[in-house]
Amino acid sequence: MDISKTFSPEKLLIMENINNKLLNKNSKPNNNIIFVYCPPKVGSTTLVSSIRLSAAQKFSVIHIHDETFFSAIDKTINSTEIKVEDLISYNKFLGKNVYVIDIFRSPIERKISEFFEHISVLHFNNSEKNINTYNIDRIINRFNNIFPYLGNSDYYKDKYNLLQIPETFDFNNKYLLQEMNEIKYIKLRLNDSSSWGNILTNILETPIIIVNDYETEKKQIADIFIKFKSLYKIPENFLEEIKNCKSLNYYYTEEERMEYLNLWSSKKTDFHKCYSFDEYTFYNKLCLENQHRNAIQVEHYIDLGCLCFACSLKRKEIIAKASRGEKI
Repeated sequence: MDISKTFSPEKLLIMENINNKLLNKNSKPNNNIIFVYCPPKVGSTTLVSSIRLSAAQKFSVIHIHDETFFSAIDKTINSTEIKVEDLISYNKFLGKNVYVIDIFRSPIERKISEFFEHISVLHFNNSEKNINTYNIDRIINRFNNIFPYLGNSDYYKDKYNLLQIPETFDFNNKYLLQEMNEIKYIKLRLNDSSSWGNILTNILETPIIIVNDYETEKKQIADIFIKFKSLYKIPENFLEEIKNCKSLNYYYTEEERMEYLNLWSSKKTDFHKCYSFDEYTFYNKLCLENQHRNAIQVEHYIDLGCLCFACSLKRKEIIAKASRGEKI
């Protein structure tokens, strides 16, 4: 395929620039690239660090949620000029072996985690230390006001442009694997994370050990987060929305879905009137205008993928501990 007929010269220059920044950190970049291209707060950082720790010599891993990442790594790049899908295709055209991974997480937990990920830089525009002192009712009310607008995307179905999606999830193997244009697309579930090592070892044909990374309970916001999880009750109208969630119905078996809904039904509370779409749009716009620091975090991994002698030595040490079941 002639790459020049697919992308304009301008786009090719942009993608070459992005690739150089993402992949040429090491003197000998490998030919296998994994794009962990998924929504935030679905367990992706653990996946990224685990693959790097287990197979940094064989696979380069790019962790990306959306196009804003491009302008974050290079201010000269207009994030509207290029899509993540373009960069994925570009690397395939360069002759790379390309994998793309998305993860499904149960909807309520994903919304909670996404909310707390941005609670400081977006929702309250304050330090995590100060937010830890807030009244929990204030936190719950804010979360409920924006509940319907959090964590709704399914990249595997909505972003990857796959021609056909299986009618049902493969609950036996615990993953989906489809190939299109010689790019392998993978869908995992967070509730199968204990099996990710075996799943990825099979798909990537190299041993992968899973090491937990970037958990909210270990951050500065942990106190209020733990309190929120213990006290939060879901309004009955939100629970009805979750019952009709297409992704939950697709990625969970009937038994898993009923167990999940019964769990949250036991923690149900009264109706809550959330923001209308227009009110949420205004809220989000105002929060972004007030934002005092960048929400993009690029160095929160156990393993950044560096192949220098010191990092390689440390990588072996961490994997040896993980193999013995020791806490990292």
